[in-house]
Amino acid sequence: MRRAIALLLLLLVAAVAVVLLLRPARSGPGPAPAPDIPQHEAPVSGSPSTHAPSTAHASPAVAAIPGMTTAAFNHRLRCVDVRQLYGRVASTDVVALLCQRKPLAALAIEVPLAEAGDVHAMAVLGLIANNGGCNAAPPPSFARFRTRMIERARENGASAETVRRLDGWLAEEEQGRTPDEVAACRQATDATKKLRPEFMSQVAGVLGHPLDPGRDTGPDTEIEYRRKTLADGDSEGAEELAEALLSKGTPASQAEAMVLLRDAARTSASAKVQLAQCLLSGCPTPAADPDEAVQLLTAAAAEGDWRALRTLAGALPENQQPGNDTLLPAADRYAWSQLLHELNEEGCFGASIFTVWATGLAESPTLTAMSPADAAAAQTRADELLGAQLEQTRSRLGCN
Repeated sequence: MRRAIALLLLLLVAAVAVVLLLRPARSGPGPAPAPDIPQHEAPVSGSPSTHAPSTAHASPAVAAIPGMTTAAFNHRLRCVDVRQLYGRVASTDVVALLCQRKPLAALAIEVPLAEAGDVHAMAVLGLIANNGGCNAAPPPSFARFRTRMIERARENGASAETVRRLDGWLAEEEQGRTPDEVAACRQATDATKKLRPEFMSQVAGVLGHPLDPGRDTGPDTEIEYRRKTLADGDSEGAEELAEALLSKGTPASQAEAMVLLRDAARTSASAKVQLAQCLLSGCPTPAADPDEAVQLLTAAAAEGDWRALRTLAGALPENQQPGNDTLLPAADRYAWSQLLHELNEEGCFGASIFTVWATGLAESPTLTAMSPADAAAAQTRADELLGAQLEQTRSRLGCN
């Protein structure tokens, strides 16, 4: 998600400097696109992403029970998306306002901060501005998309409750932006244009040289900035530097990234997953034994990391996870898939992931493919895992 934010902001200001914004978020008081989706501006509250949601900014739980109102379920989906997109750069007060679809109130907090030179506030303005795409209504094709998604969900065996929730979310999206969101998008667009020169100067000051948008477009500029701004004990900053180093793709940068990830993995679920992927795929050389990777993924999955859960459930495409089907026995893969199913059903990972799951596009192991004995063992293992882990993981994600 952090890299998705960086790319969005890169498009917004047409300079690589904006990928450098995402340092640790300010403290403050207070509390994934589905296939074939029509191309239209995202809600001001933030575009859904298929990247793993963060568990660091979970909001107070909204109890998900059969018959949960459409409004309450939609509120959960939207708030998860907001936390993913804004959680690193906005205070909890601002995140709460965006979750409530009150971006003008959020701008009242962020614009003065941005004018005072706060780069995190500038990032919030850029996200609300949505690259200048401030239209209120979705495209005419959205109605057809909604119908197609509901049909697909039913064809793939979604429950009546899941279909109801999916249709309720798509119906809300079909209504488009609220007047408040349209006005906030336009205000943020104007403010971003006004503040861009000062922001560019600020980033150039950290780098120690002027920025050249035609030249400074590769990972080296981001790596330079992150090295200069990385503070001792900043695990999230270390993880972001590691991601930039991995994107460079040289043996030396990969080796440096591995050192950073090992340190960050002590406190970060997403760093655990990235380190496990390196151990399995090679950064640059795969580990001879996958046991460490499995331990890292298991710990991250217990914290509610979507990528870790998908990997342990055997649900990732083969080209994304070499040896994925051999990491765990079939019974364990089935058990993790059931935990992932429960969390997906409650909308714990946001709107896009819920839509993909509800339409049956995220496949998982089934008992019918196993022998009776193996199926019984898998069900027993699933019952054990759900009993030990479900409530704890729900709590971490704010879905208990």
